Amino acid sequence: MAYASPFMEMPANGVRAPWARRGGKGWLLLLALGLAGWPARALDPARALPACAHRFWNTENGLLQDTATALLESRDGFLWIGAEEGLVRFDGARFVPFSRVNAPTFTNTGVRCLADTTDGALWIGTSQPGLYRLRGGAFTRLGSEQGLPDIPIRRLFRDRQGTLWAAPEEGPLLRLEGARFQAVPCDAAHLRIRALAQGPDGTLWAGGADSGLWRLHDGRLVLSALTPGEISALDVTPDGQVWVGTRTGGLLAYHQGRLETPAWARALPASAILTLLADREGSLWIGTDRAGLFRHTPDGRLERPPWGATGPWGVLSLLEDSSGALWVGTENRGLHLISEVPFQPVPGPGNDPQAPVRMVCEDAGGTVWCLLGDHRLAVLQGGQVTRFPTGALLERSGASALWPRRAGGLWVGTPDGDILLFERGGARRLAPSLGDAVLALYEDPGGSLWVSTVRQGLRRLAPGGGDELLFPADQGVVAMAGGGQEPLYLGSRSRGLGRMEKGQVHWLGGAEGLDSLSVLSLRLDETGDLWVGTQDGLRLYREGAFQRFPALPEPLRMAIHAILEDTDGRLWVTTRQGVVRVDKAALLATLDRPGPVPLVSFDQRDGLPSREMNQGPQPAAWRTQEGDLCLPTGRGLAVLDARLRPPAAPRLQVHLEQVLSDERALPLASGMTLPPGVHRLEIHYTATCLSAGERIRFRYRLAGFDQSWNEVGQRRFAVYSNLPPGRYHFLLEAWNPEDDGPPKQTGFDLTLEPYLYQRPVFWAFCGLVVLAFAGWLHRLRLQQLEARSAVLAERNRMAREIHDHLAQGFTGVLLQMEAAEALLGRLQGDPKPVLTRLEHARQLASDSLQEARRSVMALRPRKPEGTDLLGAIRLLADRLLVGTDIRVDLAQSGRPRSLSEAMEEELLRMAQETLTNALRHGRARAIQVLLAWEGRRVRLSIQDDGRGFDPKAQSAGYGMRSIRETLRRLRGRLDVESRPGAGARITITLPLRRWRP
Repeated sequence: MAYASPFMEMPANGVRAPWARRGGKGWLLLLALGLAGWPARALDPARALPACAHRFWNTENGLLQDTATALLESRDGFLWIGAEEGLVRFDGARFVPFSRVNAPTFTNTGVRCLADTTDGALWIGTSQPGLYRLRGGAFTRLGSEQGLPDIPIRRLFRDRQGTLWAAPEEGPLLRLEGARFQAVPCDAAHLRIRALAQGPDGTLWAGGADSGLWRLHDGRLVLSALTPGEISALDVTPDGQVWVGTRTGGLLAYHQGRLETPAWARALPASAILTLLADREGSLWIGTDRAGLFRHTPDGRLERPPWGATGPWGVLSLLEDSSGALWVGTENRGLHLISEVPFQPVPGPGNDPQAPVRMVCEDAGGTVWCLLGDHRLAVLQGGQVTRFPTGALLERSGASALWPRRAGGLWVGTPDGDILLFERGGARRLAPSLGDAVLALYEDPGGSLWVSTVRQGLRRLAPGGGDELLFPADQGVVAMAGGGQEPLYLGSRSRGLGRMEKGQVHWLGGAEGLDSLSVLSLRLDETGDLWVGTQDGLRLYREGAFQRFPALPEPLRMAIHAILEDTDGRLWVTTRQGVVRVDKAALLATLDRPGPVPLVSFDQRDGLPSREMNQGPQPAAWRTQEGDLCLPTGRGLAVLDARLRPPAAPRLQVHLEQVLSDERALPLASGMTLPPGVHRLEIHYTATCLSAGERIRFRYRLAGFDQSWNEVGQRRFAVYSNLPPGRYHFLLEAWNPEDDGPPKQTGFDLTLEPYLYQRPVFWAFCGLVVLAFAGWLHRLRLQQLEARSAVLAERNRMAREIHDHLAQGFTGVLLQMEAAEALLGRLQGDPKPVLTRLEHARQLASDSLQEARRSVMALRPRKPEGTDLLGAIRLLADRLLVGTDIRVDLAQSGRPRSLSEAMEEELLRMAQETLTNALRHGRARAIQVLLAWEGRRVRLSIQDDGRGFDPKAQSAGYGMRSIRETLRRLRGRLDVESRPGAGARITITLPLRRWRP
């Protein structure tokens, strides 16, 4: 576009700049713009290469080498780069090398050519014989078993039908059929193919080193044209034109069976042509050995990129990706990218191409005016910003504000308080001077000019020189909108938003819902909605109140310097971080239905000279009559033709790269199962977006663990530690801020197996164990109760024995004593009868005392310290049988074992009961005691020669019943052998256990 000043004539030769406006009504910027949403296409051939963005990478940016011998965009969106030292994969942000270091099976790393097939395999030709195939992350070397010759493969090519072709250094062309390569018949005795290409009609063309141009016809190669030089490059444009690059003969075109040099190609330097690429728009890109890169457009223009015009450099490979961007692989100069951008920086005046621009506007005649950073006036003309000769009017102080006049011309305010009008025929000053610096100007629909000053406030200059109105209290106004028959809105940095009606200004604040008192920009749309740019983001004033957006995106919560609306109803806002585009209808819809707001962000990578937009008084941005957007920045002016259909956005695909479980790689699958005990889980992912990879944003969520999304920006991995066992689903989203479409998603199911103790069956088993233990405790309690009952029964027995023996004995003693007393009272003769009575009393007392001792011992016999069980039984027998002539023999067999104190006491008590019975009831004269230790049990046998008894008749006796209850509790056994007159043998057997219930 070229903007012509009404005071400046066009160049004498009448030639317009490339931006010159059609029809002579101003200017039209014809840019090759790149906004999200277009289908795949090439770089616009009508746009000069200087208008395109250029980026490059070398070893300092992560590239394996500065030489790129081969380029390929695979079906999954990755860019593959061949180098002398190996293979490199690029996702738009990161380079991942493959060489002998990290891929031991990939031994020959001098990559010469690349191709991919429909099954997702990558085929690699190197400087050594054979091929490599990369599929599923594994390299496989192919050789003679697959039909390949024992010489290197020079070219690989996959046609549109999916067939893979291979051209060796010397020999016939090979075609992959199934798992083997088959030779294509050819009449040439020696064939050295150096280039392959396919035309729009499907014809396969091959260029030989010394045999000319060939084409595939009916399954065999047929010679189409001879050439004296070696064919080194080959391609076919969409219209079917075959182009041939040679090492010594330049560029040739195939026409009617002959190879001819077109006239325009003679302008190419005398350098070998190494590669050719015909893009989708019909332009031919030419890579030379020493002269760099050239483009020939369909309209006949031959050009070279400005960044490659100095010094010798060679182009080894060219690639047009799915978005139309061009990738250039060079020799020793790294990897280059040429792409379209939405904004075109406009060079500044003279020797300062990045001169700051403060304000911009377009007058009624189509001239675009700029206010430069040095307060000088300029116009957009001839494809650049040019200073406007103002003469003495602005020589001293320059300009501080400007606004277009509706009737034609331009209003200009100065720091001295002057108001100037520039129109056809000259410029004039409105008298008198205001005496205060002009901050902003605005002409309302009624023709009144509003002047904001620094100290004197706001003034209105009526059209035609009418009455002047002064509002001294309204200072610091930097933006104005509306007016005429409608209210005039004022934006102030310190007072917020003002509304003027009938000469009165009402400043709006918190009562109306305005939460920021610093208003920077205003935009009144056709529906009457007032869009307010504040220091704290974008606001909407509608029907007397501010509407609050429930979920305003972060870029719209920054300071808004300017607000524009294009012809498609989209808002463009400028911030300190660049430019944001948002669909107005979608934003308004969130007032009723809260939800995400799709927006697109732009910065220097989109052609802006700087992402810091001008934040001064209005107009800080402008939309022209033809819909073009002009944005002033701190490094010059940027222009956007918003009417042009945006080109295709870079294709975005999301990939899971690797899943690590405690640093051990897992095979990628839609469902993964991890063993128990995983402490650290790492998930590495990426997204391929070749020309905008560094912009991609990610977020992820592990359903079943994360409560919300993890917004991680550009980070390409997720880490989880000590996940509990369970089933999860990992979901990953990626999006390009330049694209307002929905995010791309991928994910997988994840199962973390539990340990045995974490499984439900384990807890069920534990429940059963607890129930069993509770049952055991219950039985133990019952046995304790039984033991208590036995103690009570024993006490009752002792009470009966005391009653039967001691009580009766002492009663007899009392009777004898009373009788003795009576006799003594009547004694008159011999005292012998009295002495006899006393002797009887003494005997009864002695017997009763012995019985009392036995009863006391029966309460709880104890083993004396330092004696074993047999010794304790011996002491017990001695105490029981003292004063009698009964003989006791004790014996022991087996190896004595240590018993618990409780068990020893129980054995002693049962031995005491048995010995007492033998003494008291059996009237024995000899007793034999045997203590036998037998493996896991102890046996106590007591045998006497007394009267004996019938075991059945005596089983109900209290002593024997007590012994049986004790043995039942101790899991023992009682054996009784006796009959009347034959003595008795009592055997007690107890198990030896480490614990008992």
